[in-house]
Amino acid sequence: MPWYQAPAKINLGLRVGPRDATGYHPVDTVMQTVSLSDQLYIEPRDHMLWEASPNSPALDEDNLVVRAYAWCVDMGASLPPIYGRLDKYIPVGAGLGGGSSDAAALIRWAFHNSDRLSTPDFMRETAALGKDVPFFIRGGAARAEAYGERLTPVPTMTSSGVVLANPGISLSTAAVYQAFDSVCMRDSLASLDGVHHALVEGHRVGPEDLVNDLEEAAFLVMPALKDFRGLLRGTADGAVCALSGSGPTYYIVGEDEDWAEWMAARLRNRGVPWVQPTSVLDSW
Repeated sequence: MPWYQAPAKINLGLRVGPRDATGYHPVDTVMQTVSLSDQLYIEPRDHMLWEASPNSPALDEDNLVVRAYAWCVDMGASLPPIYGRLDKYIPVGAGLGGGSSDAAALIRWAFHNSDRLSTPDFMRETAALGKDVPFFIRGGAARAEAYGERLTPVPTMTSSGVVLANPGISLSTAAVYQAFDSVCMRDSLASLDGVHHALVEGHRVGPEDLVNDLEEAAFLVMPALKDFRGLLRGTADGAVCALSGSGPTYYIVGEDEDWAEWMAARLRNRGVPWVQPTSVLDSW
């Protein structure tokens, strides 16, 4: 089929170390794909044509999908000209990894008849497009260390219902990391061993383990986000509520998809601008 799925992810905790000599921040996080997805349509044509749906950013040379096509050609893929259409459902600048997932979908199409997608060296090279791209090649759940490209697969969450909630505003990842640099007072990287252990043992991940080191920095960039978190926590009835990536999207975890639909309706009634019930998604 010409449609390729590009799912969103949530971060089950995110520990961030101080910027090092490479110019990057080492991280320790567990990423989990969810069923909310962008859709990428790819059809061979006699000339190149990129098209974006009305709610999608332009598919120009800066877009990760277009860059991924060129990267695949540079990596030796023999690709025909295509008509490529991207339908966006994952908000841009939301901390859900939509751009990296879109690029990974293009790579999966380009190398679907190759065994290179199963080789660790090739997977690491895809990080040239974005540190989350190697994770999205396979999806499911994985612990990401180093700068995000060193992956260790882990079992998916036992709770399958997830609600995503966004204040209707995008947040610049670069701005959040700059704010983090201004408030980071430690010289080492904390660990997410608690989350890893809980998933391996099949236990529920507790809120005490879902620490996101970028949250305070996100509050500096977007002060209203703290009140937004308060609204979500006050509506969630004690369910786990945590920030994904650099924000501003939060996720709330419950038992199943019916619960997610119920919680999403509660949040909409409280005036949350963007709410999406979804579920965890295993690897493909």
